[in-house]
Amino acid sequence: MTESSEHAGIGEEFPAEWREFRDPETGRQLTQLTTGRGNSWPLYYFTPSITADQRYLIFHSERSGWVQLYRLDMETGRIVQLTDGHTEDSGWPMWCEWRLRGIYTHLSALNRTSNEVWYFQDDEIRATNVRTLANRLVATLPPGRVPIGQNHFSPDGSQFVFIHADREAFTVAMRRREALSNMGQWNWNIDHEPMRKTMGRIVLATIDTRTGEYRPVVETGFHFHHVLFVDDDTLLINHPEGHNGMWTVKRDGTGMRELRPPDAPGAHNAALCHQVITRNGIFYEANGGENGEWIMYLGRYDIATDQFSEIPLRGLGYCHTGFDPEGKFLFIESAGETHRLLSVHHPHDPTRLRLNCIRKLSNLPRFGQRFHSHPFLTPDRNSMIFTDIAENGFGQIYRADVSDLVNLQEYWFDVP
Repeated sequence: MTESSEHAGIGEEFPAEWREFRDPETGRQLTQLTTGRGNSWPLYYFTPSITADQRYLIFHSERSGWVQLYRLDMETGRIVQLTDGHTEDSGWPMWCEWRLRGIYTHLSALNRTSNEVWYFQDDEIRATNVRTLANRLVATLPPGRVPIGQNHFSPDGSQFVFIHADREAFTVAMRRREALSNMGQWNWNIDHEPMRKTMGRIVLATIDTRTGEYRPVVETGFHFHHVLFVDDDTLLINHPEGHNGMWTVKRDGTGMRELRPPDAPGAHNAALCHQVITRNGIFYEANGGENGEWIMYLGRYDIATDQFSEIPLRGLGYCHTGFDPEGKFLFIESAGETHRLLSVHHPHDPTRLRLNCIRKLSNLPRFGQRFHSHPFLTPDRNSMIFTDIAENGFGQIYRADVSDLVNLQEYWFDVP
Protein backbone atom coordinates (compact mmCIF):
# COMPACT_ATOMS: atom_id res chain seq x y z
CA MET A 1 0.00 0.00 0.00
CA THR A 2 1.37 3.40 -0.94
CA GLU A 3 1.17 6.49 1.22
CA SER A 4 -0.90 8.27 -1.43
CA SER A 5 -3.52 5.49 -1.57
CA GLU A 6 -3.72 5.30 2.24
CA HIS A 7 -4.59 9.00 2.44
CA ALA A 8 -6.68 9.31 -0.73
CA GLY A 9 -9.94 11.21 -0.17
CA ILE A 10 -13.06 12.42 -1.91
CA GLY A 11 -12.15 13.74 -5.34
CA GLU A 12 -9.00 11.64 -5.75
CA GLU A 13 -8.70 10.74 -9.45
CA PHE A 14 -7.40 7.60 -11.12
CA PRO A 15 -6.75 6.95 -14.83
CA ALA A 16 -8.88 4.57 -16.89
CA GLU A 17 -8.10 0.93 -16.16
CA TRP A 18 -10.29 -0.87 -18.65
CA ARG A 19 -9.20 -3.31 -21.28
CA GLU A 20 -11.30 -4.80 -24.07
CA PHE A 21 -11.15 -8.39 -25.28
CA ARG A 22 -13.27 -11.21 -26.66
CA ASP A 23 -14.33 -14.06 -24.45
CA PRO A 24 -12.25 -17.06 -25.61
CA GLU A 25 -15.17 -19.49 -25.23
CA THR A 26 -18.20 -17.49 -26.37
CA GLY A 27 -16.58 -14.87 -28.62
CA ARG A 28 -18.60 -12.18 -26.86
CA GLN A 29 -17.11 -8.68 -26.61
CA LEU A 30 -16.05 -7.90 -23.03
CA THR A 31 -14.53 -4.97 -21.21
CA GLN A 32 -12.78 -5.30 -17.88
CA LEU A 33 -13.64 -1.96 -16.28
CA THR A 34 -11.43 -2.14 -13.16
CA THR A 35 -7.97 -3.62 -12.65
CA GLY A 36 -6.83 -2.01 -9.40
CA ARG A 37 -4.94 -3.83 -6.64
CA GLY A 38 -7.99 -4.63 -4.55
CA ASN A 39 -11.47 -6.06 -4.94
CA SER A 40 -14.03 -3.91 -6.76
CA TRP A 41 -17.77 -4.47 -7.12
CA PRO A 42 -20.88 -2.37 -7.92
CA LEU A 43 -23.68 -1.47 -5.53
CA TYR A 44 -25.85 -4.46 -4.69
CA TYR A 45 -27.49 -5.55 -7.92
CA PHE A 46 -31.08 -5.14 -6.63
CA THR A 47 -30.49 -1.37 -6.73
CA PRO A 48 -29.19 0.91 -9.53
CA SER A 49 -25.43 1.40 -9.83
CA ILE A 50 -25.53 3.62 -12.92
CA THR A 51 -26.72 7.24 -12.97
CA ALA A 52 -29.87 8.17 -14.89
CA ASP A 53 -27.87 9.78 -17.70
CA GLN A 54 -25.78 6.55 -17.97
CA ARG A 55 -22.58 8.55 -17.51
CA TYR A 56 -21.27 7.06 -14.25
CA LEU A 57 -21.04 3.60 -12.69
CA ILE A 58 -20.91 3.72 -8.88
CA PHE A 59 -18.81 0.97 -7.30
CA HIS A 60 -16.96 -0.13 -4.18
CA SER A 61 -13.23 -0.73 -4.15
CA GLU A 62 -10.69 -1.85 -1.58
CA ARG A 63 -7.76 -0.43 -3.56
CA SER A 64 -6.73 2.01 -0.80
CA GLY A 65 -6.91 -0.55 1.99
CA TRP A 66 -10.34 0.90 2.92
CA VAL A 67 -13.69 0.14 1.31
CA GLN A 68 -14.77 3.34 -0.43
CA LEU A 69 -17.18 4.30 -3.19
CA TYR A 70 -15.97 5.52 -6.57
CA ARG A 71 -17.50 6.68 -9.81
CA LEU A 72 -16.32 5.31 -13.15
CA ASP A 73 -16.92 7.47 -16.22
CA MET A 74 -18.57 5.13 -18.75
CA GLU A 75 -17.28 7.30 -21.61
CA THR A 76 -13.64 7.73 -20.60
CA GLY A 77 -13.03 5.09 -17.94
CA ARG A 78 -11.62 7.63 -15.48
CA ILE A 79 -12.28 6.92 -11.79
CA VAL A 80 -12.97 9.39 -8.97
CA GLN A 81 -13.29 8.61 -5.25
CA LEU A 82 -16.63 9.53 -3.65
CA THR A 83 -16.25 8.64 0.05
CA ASP A 84 -13.66 8.77 2.81
CA GLY A 85 -15.06 6.55 5.56
CA HIS A 86 -12.82 4.90 8.17
CA THR A 87 -15.18 2.68 10.15
CA GLU A 88 -13.69 -0.51 11.59
CA ASP A 89 -15.52 -3.85 11.12
CA SER A 90 -17.63 -2.28 8.39
CA GLY A 91 -18.20 -5.38 6.25
CA TRP A 92 -21.66 -6.83 5.71
CA PRO A 93 -21.38 -9.60 8.31
CA MET A 94 -24.52 -11.62 7.67
CA TRP A 95 -23.50 -12.78 4.19
CA CYS A 96 -20.00 -11.40 3.68
CA GLU A 97 -16.78 -10.62 5.52
CA TRP A 98 -17.20 -8.65 8.76
CA ARG A 99 -13.57 -7.65 9.30
CA LEU A 100 -13.34 -5.01 6.59
CA ARG A 101 -12.90 -1.28 7.11
CA GLY A 102 -14.04 1.91 5.40
CA ILE A 103 -17.68 2.68 4.71
CA TYR A 104 -20.33 0.08 5.60
CA THR A 105 -20.11 -2.39 2.74
CA HIS A 106 -23.12 -3.18 0.49
CA LEU A 107 -25.43 -0.72 2.27
CA SER A 108 -25.07 2.31 -0.05
CA ALA A 109 -27.77 3.41 -2.48
CA LEU A 110 -27.89 5.74 -5.49
CA ASN A 111 -30.65 8.34 -5.81
CA ARG A 112 -30.97 8.66 -9.58
CA THR A 113 -33.22 11.71 -9.16
CA SER A 114 -30.76 13.84 -7.18
CA ASN A 115 -27.51 12.19 -8.39
CA GLU A 116 -26.48 11.55 -4.78
CA VAL A 117 -25.12 8.31 -3.39
CA TRP A 118 -25.98 7.78 0.29
CA TYR A 119 -23.72 5.68 2.49
CA PHE A 120 -23.01 4.82 6.13
CA GLN A 121 -19.89 5.48 8.18
CA ASP A 122 -19.72 5.09 11.95
CA ASP A 123 -23.13 6.33 13.18
CA GLU A 124 -23.64 8.72 10.25
CA ILE A 125 -25.61 8.62 7.02
CA ARG A 126 -23.75 10.76 4.50
CA ALA A 127 -24.28 11.71 0.85
CA THR A 128 -21.96 12.60 -2.00
CA ASN A 129 -23.18 14.23 -5.18
CA VAL A 130 -21.86 12.04 -7.98
CA ARG A 131 -21.30 14.99 -10.32
CA THR A 132 -20.15 17.85 -8.06
CA LEU A 133 -18.57 15.67 -5.31
CA ALA A 134 -20.26 17.84 -2.66
CA ASN A 135 -20.45 15.78 0.53
CA ARG A 136 -22.90 16.30 3.39
CA LEU A 137 -24.18 14.78 6.61
CA VAL A 138 -27.73 13.54 6.08
CA ALA A 139 -28.57 12.15 9.52
CA THR A 140 -27.18 10.41 12.57
CA LEU A 141 -28.44 6.98 13.57
CA PRO A 142 -30.43 6.71 16.81
CA PRO A 143 -28.12 6.02 19.78
CA GLY A 144 -26.90 2.44 20.07
CA ARG A 145 -27.96 1.46 16.57
CA VAL A 146 -26.03 -0.01 13.62
CA PRO A 147 -27.03 -0.21 9.90
CA ILE A 148 -27.40 -3.83 8.73
CA GLY A 149 -29.31 -4.02 5.44
CA GLN A 150 -29.21 -3.18 1.78
CA ASN A 151 -31.27 -0.06 1.19
CA HIS A 152 -33.16 1.79 -1.53
CA PHE A 153 -34.68 5.05 -2.77
CA SER A 154 -38.29 5.42 -3.85
CA PRO A 155 -38.90 5.76 -7.60
CA ASP A 156 -39.58 9.50 -7.21
CA GLY A 157 -36.40 9.93 -5.15
CA SER A 158 -38.20 11.47 -2.18
CA GLN A 159 -37.74 8.62 0.32
CA PHE A 160 -34.75 6.62 1.51
CA VAL A 161 -35.50 3.36 3.32
CA PHE A 162 -32.97 1.52 5.48
CA ILE A 163 -32.63 -1.12 8.20
CA HIS A 164 -30.91 -0.81 11.58
CA ALA A 165 -30.39 -3.03 14.62
CA ASP A 166 -29.29 -2.89 18.24
CA ARG A 167 -25.52 -2.50 17.95
CA GLU A 168 -24.62 -4.50 21.07
CA ALA A 169 -26.95 -7.43 20.33
CA PHE A 170 -25.89 -7.49 16.67
CA THR A 171 -22.18 -7.49 17.59
CA VAL A 172 -22.65 -10.27 20.14
CA ALA A 173 -24.47 -12.41 17.56
CA MET A 174 -21.77 -11.87 14.93
CA ARG A 175 -18.94 -12.64 17.37
CA ARG A 176 -20.69 -15.82 18.49
CA ARG A 177 -21.15 -17.02 14.91
CA GLU A 178 -17.56 -16.17 14.02
CA ALA A 179 -16.23 -18.09 17.04
CA LEU A 180 -18.39 -21.16 16.40
CA SER A 181 -17.45 -21.10 12.71
CA ASN A 182 -13.77 -21.04 13.64
CA MET A 183 -14.36 -24.07 15.88
CA GLY A 184 -16.27 -25.95 13.17
CA GLN A 185 -19.45 -25.84 15.25
CA TRP A 186 -21.63 -23.53 13.15
CA ASN A 187 -24.22 -25.16 10.88
CA TRP A 188 -25.97 -22.75 8.51
CA ASN A 189 -28.95 -25.04 8.03
CA ILE A 190 -29.56 -25.37 11.77
CA ASP A 191 -28.14 -22.27 13.43
CA HIS A 192 -28.92 -19.39 11.06
CA GLU A 193 -32.65 -19.01 11.66
CA PRO A 194 -32.41 -19.03 15.49
CA MET A 195 -29.64 -16.41 15.26
CA ARG A 196 -31.98 -14.08 13.37
CA LYS A 197 -34.00 -13.69 16.58
CA THR A 198 -31.06 -12.70 18.81
CA MET A 199 -30.37 -9.18 17.52
CA GLY A 200 -32.88 -7.19 19.53
CA ARG A 201 -35.20 -4.74 17.79
CA ILE A 202 -34.78 -4.60 14.00
CA VAL A 203 -36.18 -1.35 12.64
CA LEU A 204 -37.20 -0.45 9.11
CA ALA A 205 -37.22 3.34 8.70
CA THR A 206 -37.41 6.06 6.07
CA ILE A 207 -35.81 9.47 5.66
CA ASP A 208 -37.51 12.13 3.56
CA THR A 209 -34.81 13.34 1.15
CA ARG A 210 -36.44 16.79 0.95
CA THR A 211 -36.97 17.54 4.65
CA GLY A 212 -34.65 15.07 6.41
CA GLU A 213 -37.55 13.73 8.49
CA TYR A 214 -36.83 10.32 10.01
CA ARG A 215 -39.81 7.98 10.39
CA PRO A 216 -39.90 4.35 11.62
CA VAL A 217 -42.00 2.07 9.43
CA VAL A 218 -42.06 -1.24 11.27
CA GLU A 219 -40.19 -2.99 14.08
CA THR A 220 -39.58 -6.75 14.30
CA GLY A 221 -37.89 -9.24 16.59
CA PHE A 222 -36.08 -10.96 13.71
CA HIS A 223 -33.29 -9.96 11.36
CA PHE A 224 -33.97 -9.05 7.72
CA HIS A 225 -31.51 -7.63 5.25
CA HIS A 226 -32.88 -6.30 1.93
CA VAL A 227 -35.47 -3.63 1.33
CA LEU A 228 -36.74 -2.26 -1.99
CA PHE A 229 -39.48 0.12 -3.10
CA VAL A 230 -42.10 -1.59 -5.26
CA ASP A 231 -43.65 1.84 -5.75
CA ASP A 232 -43.46 5.11 -3.84
CA ASP A 233 -45.55 3.71 -0.97
CA THR A 234 -44.89 -0.06 -0.90
CA LEU A 235 -41.77 -1.75 0.46
CA LEU A 236 -40.55 -5.26 -0.37
CA ILE A 237 -38.31 -6.98 2.21
CA ASN A 238 -36.23 -10.18 2.57
CA HIS A 239 -36.89 -12.39 4.60
CA PRO A 240 -39.99 -13.23 6.71
CA GLU A 241 -39.65 -14.70 10.16
CA GLY A 242 -38.38 -18.28 10.17
CA HIS A 243 -37.52 -18.83 6.51
CA ASN A 244 -36.40 -17.31 3.23
CA GLY A 245 -38.99 -15.38 1.24
CA MET A 246 -40.34 -11.88 0.67
CA TRP A 247 -42.91 -9.69 2.37
CA THR A 248 -44.36 -6.26 1.84
CA VAL A 249 -45.48 -3.41 4.05
CA LYS A 250 -46.82 0.07 3.31
CA ARG A 251 -44.63 3.04 4.12
CA ASP A 252 -47.00 3.94 6.96
CA GLY A 253 -46.41 0.50 8.54
CA THR A 254 -49.74 -1.05 7.54
CA GLY A 255 -50.64 -3.97 5.29
CA MET A 256 -47.78 -6.33 6.16
CA ARG A 257 -48.07 -9.62 4.26
CA GLU A 258 -45.90 -12.38 2.83
CA LEU A 259 -45.84 -12.90 -0.94
CA ARG A 260 -45.63 -16.42 -2.33
CA PRO A 261 -44.83 -18.42 0.81
CA PRO A 262 -43.15 -21.78 0.15
CA ASP A 263 -46.38 -23.68 0.89
CA ALA A 264 -48.51 -21.63 -1.52
CA PRO A 265 -50.16 -23.60 -4.34
CA GLY A 266 -47.66 -23.89 -7.19
CA ALA A 267 -44.68 -22.86 -5.03
CA HIS A 268 -43.24 -26.42 -4.90
CA ASN A 269 -42.36 -25.91 -1.22
CA ALA A 270 -39.33 -23.99 -2.53
CA ALA A 271 -37.98 -21.01 -0.56
CA LEU A 272 -37.56 -17.76 -2.47
CA CYS A 273 -34.10 -16.24 -2.04
CA HIS A 274 -33.48 -13.22 -4.31
CA GLN A 275 -35.81 -11.01 -6.31
CA VAL A 276 -35.59 -7.98 -8.58
CA ILE A 277 -38.34 -5.45 -9.25
CA THR A 278 -38.89 -4.72 -12.93
CA ARG A 279 -41.48 -2.98 -15.09
CA ASN A 280 -42.78 -6.45 -15.94
CA GLY A 281 -43.21 -7.79 -12.42
CA ILE A 282 -40.96 -9.22 -9.72
CA PHE A 283 -38.53 -11.87 -10.95
CA TYR A 284 -37.02 -14.29 -8.46
CA GLU A 285 -35.44 -17.67 -7.89
CA ALA A 286 -36.65 -20.18 -5.32
CA ASN A 287 -34.74 -23.22 -4.17
CA GLY A 288 -36.23 -26.61 -3.46
CA GLY A 289 -35.76 -30.25 -4.30
CA GLU A 290 -37.33 -33.50 -5.34
CA ASN A 291 -35.92 -36.91 -4.41
CA GLY A 292 -32.68 -35.33 -3.27
CA GLU A 293 -32.24 -33.27 -6.45
CA TRP A 294 -31.56 -29.53 -6.10
CA ILE A 295 -33.98 -27.55 -8.25
CA MET A 296 -34.00 -23.82 -8.86
CA TYR A 297 -37.39 -22.39 -9.81
CA LEU A 298 -37.23 -19.25 -11.91
CA GLY A 299 -40.37 -17.19 -11.34
CA ARG A 300 -42.27 -14.00 -12.01
CA TYR A 301 -44.69 -12.49 -9.50
CA ASP A 302 -47.43 -9.99 -10.42
CA ILE A 303 -48.04 -7.93 -7.29
CA ALA A 304 -51.20 -6.37 -8.77
CA THR A 305 -52.95 -9.74 -9.10
CA ASP A 306 -51.04 -11.65 -6.40
CA GLN A 307 -50.29 -14.41 -8.90
CA PHE A 308 -47.05 -16.01 -9.97
CA SER A 309 -45.62 -18.45 -12.48
CA GLU A 310 -42.37 -20.38 -12.33
CA ILE A 311 -40.38 -23.03 -14.15
CA PRO A 312 -37.89 -25.62 -12.83
CA LEU A 313 -34.23 -25.42 -13.86
CA ARG A 314 -32.08 -28.36 -12.84
CA GLY A 315 -28.37 -28.91 -12.37
CA LEU A 316 -27.49 -25.25 -11.89
CA GLY A 317 -26.55 -25.12 -8.20
CA TYR A 318 -26.92 -21.88 -6.27
CA CYS A 319 -28.27 -19.10 -8.49
CA HIS A 320 -28.96 -15.38 -8.59
CA THR A 321 -31.68 -13.94 -10.81
CA GLY A 322 -30.28 -11.36 -13.24
CA PHE A 323 -31.71 -7.85 -13.25
CA ASP A 324 -33.19 -6.43 -16.45
CA PRO A 325 -35.10 -3.24 -15.47
CA GLU A 326 -37.63 -3.98 -18.22
CA GLY A 327 -38.18 -7.58 -17.10
CA LYS A 328 -37.91 -8.92 -20.65
CA PHE A 329 -34.49 -10.60 -20.80
CA LEU A 330 -34.09 -13.67 -18.57
CA PHE A 331 -30.59 -14.43 -17.31
CA ILE A 332 -29.06 -15.92 -14.18
CA GLU A 333 -25.79 -16.45 -12.38
CA SER A 334 -25.33 -20.19 -11.86
CA ALA A 335 -22.79 -21.39 -9.29
CA GLY A 336 -23.00 -25.12 -9.92
CA GLU A 337 -20.08 -27.30 -10.93
CA THR A 338 -19.28 -24.60 -13.47
CA HIS A 339 -19.76 -20.94 -12.56
CA ARG A 340 -21.55 -19.26 -15.47
CA LEU A 341 -23.76 -16.43 -16.64
CA LEU A 342 -26.65 -17.98 -18.55
CA SER A 343 -29.53 -16.62 -20.61
CA VAL A 344 -32.79 -18.57 -20.41
CA HIS A 345 -34.64 -19.08 -23.70
CA HIS A 346 -38.25 -20.27 -24.24
CA PRO A 347 -38.90 -20.76 -20.51
CA HIS A 348 -42.44 -22.12 -20.90
CA ASP A 349 -41.77 -24.53 -23.76
CA PRO A 350 -39.99 -27.68 -22.49
CA THR A 351 -39.29 -28.76 -26.07
CA ARG A 352 -37.34 -25.57 -26.81
CA LEU A 353 -36.06 -24.53 -23.37
CA ARG A 354 -32.33 -23.87 -23.55
CA LEU A 355 -29.63 -22.12 -21.58
CA ASN A 356 -27.04 -20.05 -23.42
CA CYS A 357 -23.64 -19.34 -21.83
CA ILE A 358 -22.82 -15.63 -21.85
CA ARG A 359 -19.65 -15.94 -19.78
CA LYS A 360 -17.86 -18.76 -17.98
CA LEU A 361 -16.78 -17.30 -14.64
CA SER A 362 -13.95 -18.08 -12.28
CA ASN A 363 -14.48 -21.03 -9.95
CA LEU A 364 -11.99 -19.76 -7.38
CA PRO A 365 -13.50 -20.43 -3.93
CA ARG A 366 -14.21 -17.06 -2.35
CA PHE A 367 -16.65 -16.36 0.47
CA GLY A 368 -18.84 -13.32 0.46
CA GLN A 369 -21.06 -11.09 -1.64
CA ARG A 370 -18.05 -9.18 -3.00
CA PHE A 371 -17.27 -12.21 -5.19
CA HIS A 372 -20.73 -13.07 -6.46
CA SER A 373 -21.23 -12.09 -10.08
CA HIS A 374 -24.58 -10.30 -9.43
CA PRO A 375 -25.32 -9.54 -13.12
CA PHE A 376 -27.49 -6.60 -14.18
CA LEU A 377 -28.16 -4.67 -17.38
CA THR A 378 -27.19 -1.08 -18.02
CA PRO A 379 -30.16 1.32 -18.46
CA ASP A 380 -29.90 1.11 -22.26
CA ARG A 381 -30.03 -2.71 -21.90
CA ASN A 382 -27.18 -3.21 -24.37
CA SER A 383 -24.59 -4.25 -21.78
CA MET A 384 -24.45 -6.58 -18.80
CA ILE A 385 -22.38 -5.59 -15.76
CA PHE A 386 -20.97 -8.32 -13.53
CA THR A 387 -18.11 -9.17 -11.19
CA ASP A 388 -15.50 -11.88 -11.71
CA ILE A 389 -12.07 -12.83 -10.38
CA ALA A 390 -9.42 -11.29 -12.65
CA GLU A 391 -5.90 -12.44 -13.50
CA ASN A 392 -4.47 -10.38 -10.62
CA GLY A 393 -6.51 -12.45 -8.15
CA PHE A 394 -8.95 -9.70 -7.16
CA GLY A 395 -12.64 -9.38 -7.93
CA GLN A 396 -13.11 -6.88 -10.74
CA ILE A 397 -16.01 -5.35 -12.67
CA TYR A 398 -16.74 -6.38 -16.25
CA ARG A 399 -19.09 -5.30 -19.02
CA ALA A 400 -20.40 -7.71 -21.68
CA ASP A 401 -22.07 -6.68 -24.93
CA VAL A 402 -25.49 -8.41 -24.94
CA SER A 403 -27.23 -6.20 -27.52
CA ASP A 404 -27.81 -9.29 -29.68
CA LEU A 405 -29.81 -11.00 -26.93
CA VAL A 406 -31.95 -8.49 -25.08
CA ASN A 407 -34.73 -8.08 -27.63
CA LEU A 408 -35.13 -11.67 -28.83
CA GLN A 409 -38.71 -12.93 -28.57
CA GLU A 410 -37.60 -15.93 -26.54
CA TYR A 411 -37.82 -14.78 -22.93
CA TRP A 412 -41.49 -13.95 -22.46
CA PHE A 413 -42.60 -15.06 -19.02
CA ASP A 414 -46.33 -15.17 -18.43
CA VAL A 415 -48.37 -15.18 -15.25
CA PRO A 416 -51.65 -17.13 -15.41
